[in-house]
Amino acid sequence: MPALTLPVADFMELTFRPDAGTLLGRWHRPVSEPEVQQGYEATLAAATAHRSRYWLLDLRRRGPISEDSTHWVLEAFLPRLASLLGGRVYVAFLMSPGHLSAVDQENGAPLVASAACHVRLFTDEGNATEWLLRRQRHEGQA
Repeated sequence: MPALTLPVADFMELTFRPDAGTLLGRWHRPVSEPEVQQGYEATLAAATAHRSRYWLLDLRRRGPISEDSTHWVLEAFLPRLASLLGGRVYVAFLMSPGHLSAVDQENGAPLVASAACHVRLFTDEGNATEWLLRRQRHEGQA
């Protein structure tokens, strides 16, 4: 089954990859606070439609977001995911290399690890994808 791509306005594109069981979100430009929330809510809607708990979100072109938006993502958005998607959600954020140390670039820097959500930061898409596949194997999903 081929990947299914869904545009989200002009600032983001979502692609569900059935072969890897992952949802890929790529931000195309810097975004406003309302667009941050719109993008994450669209990601959740696509994840719900495809029953995907494994996400790779490419933040490299999105740039930094406000402290309020970061707080919303970490405190309001991520905690909702497990109950809505039927289990722990794994999110790999793809960042620019200048944001992480060499060790963290290879292994992924942990950002959130809770019963609801496990988030790691990566600079290499291959490492991020491999981490998501390992999480799937660990949970018996792949």
